[in-house]
Amino acid sequence: MSDGSAGARHRAVLAVEATQLSAEERPEPGPIAVLPEPEKQFVDAVEAAGGTVEPLSERTRGVVWLSNKDAAAFPPVLEAHPGIGWVQLPFAGVDAFADILAAEDRPGLVWTSAKGAYAQPVAEHALVLSLALLRVLPKRVRARSWATEPEGRSLYGLDVVIVGAGGIALELMRLLEPFGVRVTIVRRSSAPVSGAVSTVSADRLAEVLPTADLVVVAAALTGGTRHLFGADEFA
Repeated sequence: MSDGSAGARHRAVLAVEATQLSAEERPEPGPIAVLPEPEKQFVDAVEAAGGTVEPLSERTRGVVWLSNKDAAAFPPVLEAHPGIGWVQLPFAGVDAFADILAAEDRPGLVWTSAKGAYAQPVAEHALVLSLALLRVLPKRVRARSWATEPEGRSLYGLDVVIVGAGGIALELMRLLEPFGVRVTIVRRSSAPVSGAVSTVSADRLAEVLPTADLVVVAAALTGGTRHLFGADEFA
C-alpha cells in the first residue's frame, strides 16, 4: 500500500504571477520541433499536452531547444525558419541565451522558459545546506569522537540575508518561517518583499552583510550579478 508520498509533486514558484497571452499575442499553431536532438521525455510532454512533434521544416511553428551548451547553434535555426513563433527553453536560468535574446527582434516571437520550476527543490536544498553548516556537520561526520566543546548554532532567530527575490527566494522564506528568522532581501530595487523585515537594493549589500548570520545567494546569473561577491564581501 502506498503512503501517498509518490504522488507529491513540486510546483512552480514565481515572483510575478503569470498571465496568459491574449489571442492576438499567441503564436500560430503548428508542428513543434525538439532540437538539437529530440529526447523522449520532451517529445512525450509536448504530445501529452496536445502538440504535434515533427522534424524541423518550413512547417515548424514552435521549437523546444534542449541544449544550453550549444546556444550558438540556435540563431541560424531561427533565421532559416521564419515561421517559428514560439521557443521554449526548458531551463530555469537562460543566461547562456542572454545575447541571443537581446539581439532577436523578430516581431511576435514568443520565448518561454522553466523559470520557477525548480524553486521548491532548490530552496529545500538551500535550507539543508544552511542547517548542515550551522551545525558543523561536515566536521562532525568526519569526527572519531564526541566534541569536547559546544559546537554549532541553531537557526532559530538568526538574521538571514537572501540575495534575490525570485521564486527560490520566496520559497526559501516560506521554509524559514518556522525558525523565526529575520530575513533581509537584497534585490535590484528596494520595493518591499512580503515576509521580509527589510528589502534593500543591491548597491547596499555591503551594509547588511556585517550583521548577517546566514547569507544565501538566490539571484540569477546576469551581468548585474556577476562578481557581486568578492574578497571584500567574504571578509
